[in-house]
Amino acid sequence: MKRILSFFLAAAVTLTAAMALAGCASAEYPVEIANITIEKEPKNIVVLDPNIADMIAFMGMDGKIVGISDSVDQTELKAAPGVGGSVSPSVSKIKEAEADIVFAGDDISEKTVKELADNNITVVKMTFAETPTQLQINYKTLGKILCGEKAGEQKGAAAYNKLVLDLKDIQDSIPVKDSKTDLTSDTVCYLYFENNNLKIMTRDSYGEMLLEYTNCINVASNITEASVDAQVLREANPKYVFYANDETLQAIKTNVVLSRLPAVTAGRMLQITDKEMKRQGGTATKTVKRMVDFIYNGKISTPDEPASPVATQPTTIPVNQQATQAASQAASAQAAQPASNAAQPASQPVTGAAGQTVQTTQAADGTANSTSVAAQYKIDLTTLSLKKDDKNANVKIMQKRLYDLGYIKDAENVTGYYGNVSEKAVKDFQQASGIRATGVADNATLVKLFERTAKKAV
Repeated sequence: MKRILSFFLAAAVTLTAAMALAGCASAEYPVEIANITIEKEPKNIVVLDPNIADMIAFMGMDGKIVGISDSVDQTELKAAPGVGGSVSPSVSKIKEAEADIVFAGDDISEKTVKELADNNITVVKMTFAETPTQLQINYKTLGKILCGEKAGEQKGAAAYNKLVLDLKDIQDSIPVKDSKTDLTSDTVCYLYFENNNLKIMTRDSYGEMLLEYTNCINVASNITEASVDAQVLREANPKYVFYANDETLQAIKTNVVLSRLPAVTAGRMLQITDKEMKRQGGTATKTVKRMVDFIYNGKISTPDEPASPVATQPTTIPVNQQATQAASQAASAQAAQPASNAAQPASQPVTGAAGQTVQTTQAADGTANSTSVAAQYKIDLTTLSLKKDDKNANVKIMQKRLYDLGYIKDAENVTGYYGNVSEKAVKDFQQASGIRATGVADNATLVKLFERTAKKAV
């Protein structure tokens, strides 16, 4: 399966209980989960964590929910009785609901956990996580708890598979670009405000996985530090900007550099709330659909409302910046020109990425190299080298070239991540071209790869 980027769900499950539930309902039980034994199928559950609620609803198991916290605000679950906050819910209300199990996040107070345990109510704490493998574990664990050892695991696995397929269906609905005229992907970023600092969604996160299903490249995909470097973001020049809330938007607009980004001045911005980026059931599909509608269909919607056409007016720039707008646009255009990877700090996004304009490639003597197709692919080969485990726009362009030449067989492997498939394709190209087959796309290999006369796969 295509590498979904380190970004999906994960469950580190910690279970706390005073005693095991009594009785045995069927051959599917007892179920051993972490440090407890669940003896029979739970009939009534209370859900305090909105992400767990999202997953349970996606599994079709919300019929068991007899209580929710104030944090669980999904429309389809609002009919369930409230039990108070997610940190210190009302134990008496949970008892009145005759709950067998309470699903909670890490924020539930230890005092509440003890009180519930004293009343023979099992507490299941699940933490948010990021990878596809952990996602499967999360769904399978929920399935086992709610439906039993074998049937539950199958139900959880089926829910996980359905979620991936639903996201893939949205991705497949994206209009196909004309490979002869547009060989690059658009670039995006997700900004949020945390601890009085503007931050960016980086690599190996669930949020980046959602961004990838838009067929766009996260400009922060090779950054590990979440704090925003405005100059680096200016150089990366994302075509679209998603932001978490009004506080984030204000931080963008009042930053002298970020407020001048073409995406900001042209109004190519959409609010995707923090909760939309951190819910891993049905909300995930709604979130990706909203982003895809905005980018490709010129429509905007809220999570619970149908899409409508996007207003074409640009975002307003603060008055004290309008006088310098023309100069800033020129600076942004200059920053958008690709620079060599070697000249950039390791923590910066790769420039010369998809969406940036390069008119020609240059030969060693500085003259235009008419034998290269690098300009058509919008990639700057100057000193560029790529290797396994790199993840950026240049890798995706390289993969596109390898695909066009027949060395990568499946278009789904054009992902921007340099993995085993890319390494083998590079080796095959090197061998066919008389280059030492290392699997590393050094500069000599890339120059050869983007020649008009590059050797095609047999």
